[in-house]
Amino acid sequence: MPASHDPSLAAEAPPAPGMQRHRIDPAESLLAIVVRRGGALASMGHNHVVASHDLSGYIDLAAAPAASTLFMRIPVAALAVDEPGLRAGRGADFGGVVPDSARAGTRSNMLGEDLLDAARYPEIIVRGITLGGGPVNYAAQVELTVRAQRTTIQVPLRLEPAAAGTLRVSARFPVAQSALGLMPYSVMLGALRVEDMLEIELDLTARRVP
Repeated sequence: MPASHDPSLAAEAPPAPGMQRHRIDPAESLLAIVVRRGGALASMGHNHVVASHDLSGYIDLAAAPAASTLFMRIPVAALAVDEPGLRAGRGADFGGVVPDSARAGTRSNMLGEDLLDAARYPEIIVRGITLGGGPVNYAAQVELTVRAQRTTIQVPLRLEPAAAGTLRVSARFPVAQSALGLMPYSVMLGALRVEDMLEIELDLTARRVP
């Protein structure tokens, strides 16, 4: 499907009556995805941290927080791989600096036709469908659109006000690549591969729109 016809590129909807829009601040928001190596020859590869510093979208906050909604865009081509600052502090499995050539190869494979296919599907879209629990810790039903395939998952989420007019949202959860319609990278008949399960770390700051 050409990018120009990708339904994920639709314009943002205006806030519903009674909702107060808070726009995601990319300078204070981060998505980190931990990708682990696997297979008999796993020691030849690296565990990776893939990151987005370019998140955009909004949270529409309702008077009853459980009625709030989330819309977020993740630009695929801007994803970064193995930034030293994001690998630091994660233990021996992430020790050492990954050579630039290895980082470039991993990124090329990730953005290529066999995985995210960034040329045809330039964005991943996240939409919050339902929100239960509260008043701070919630169980969210979230729809992910990856390569035009929509998948609904359950996500534990923390939502709380910070400074006046500011929201903080954080989430930590696993998700399988195969559940998103992706085939994990593998070579040598699977002797060196990327594990199916990803570890997602999301931290958002959103500021109220006047």
